Amino acid sequence: AQNTEVVGISMNAPFSQKAFADFAKIVYPLLSDRDGKVMQAFGVYDEPRRLAKRSYIIVDKEGVIKYYDIRPSNSEKDLLSTEQLLNAVKKVNQGS
Repeated sequence: AQNTEVVGISMNAPFSQKAFADFAKIVYPLLSDRDGKVMQAFGVYDEPRRLAKRSYIIVDKEGVIKYYDIRPSNSEKDLLSTEQLLNAVKKVNQGS
């Protein structure tokens, strides 16, 4: 309804992501960024720990970042809710 596509990106190997997606019943694509280049480009790579900071990024059709939120931690208490993300998508779509 919001003309939006969701993808997840992590440094995990594709086989590991598939197992996680199957376990968590995730239906959107999970992309593997084994060398961290995508995460570095978005400024969310925690190099000393070799992992991505929990982040939510909305990119419009032209490739322009319209929403950028890096969370304080990867713990459950710092996750954004589906409602919060949907509201961010709606705001981006209203501005387009």
